[in-house]
Amino acid sequence: MRFYEREDELENELNRGALWAVTYGDMMSYLMIFFLILFAFYSSKKIENQFSMKGIEETFGKDTQIASTLFAKNGIQQIAKVEISANKITINFANPILFAPGSDVLKPSSYPHLRRLAGVFKDLPNPIQVEGYTDNVPLGRGAKFKSNWELSSARAFSVLRFFIKEGVAPEKLSAVGYGAYKPIASNDTPEGRAKNRRIEINIIRHEI
Repeated sequence: MRFYEREDELENELNRGALWAVTYGDMMSYLMIFFLILFAFYSSKKIENQFSMKGIEETFGKDTQIASTLFAKNGIQQIAKVEISANKITINFANPILFAPGSDVLKPSSYPHLRRLAGVFKDLPNPIQVEGYTDNVPLGRGAKFKSNWELSSARAFSVLRFFIKEGVAPEKLSAVGYGAYKPIASNDTPEGRAKNRRIEINIIRHEI
């Protein structure tokens, strides 16, 4: 065993012996960062590919701007709001665009827009869910439907049937009505109620 005559000599020897541990720790840190970057890149590419479509596999689904650009080419941005989240892309149609008040019959003026959307959906492998919503104002006595819930469901199924007629595979489609129970704005104002009366078409991301 070696004996050190001075305390500073011992300290220097210990410091030299610890240098390898510092170097090793730095190397492990760099490796960890490297693999985290690889994992993040791989995960992001998998998410992008969930919304694959002919000719746009490398761009579709990256962010809201790209999704907006995609649907702008089909004129959808002019009449609907397009949003993208971690698990879906949502196309929000305000109620007057597709339906007359209290009706579940699509307006003829909406056909060209929905037809262009159907053309996009036919090339997508993703599930498409159509959701109907209303405000909280009760329907009148002479209304065709007894409740807003029934009206919202009927409207969602009208859009679904249109897509099927235009060639979208039925197994990719689903429809649901939420009535007044999932508002996105306050029902205390006309502006808020107008926002709540809507049809949302969701492109659902595949499970990874």
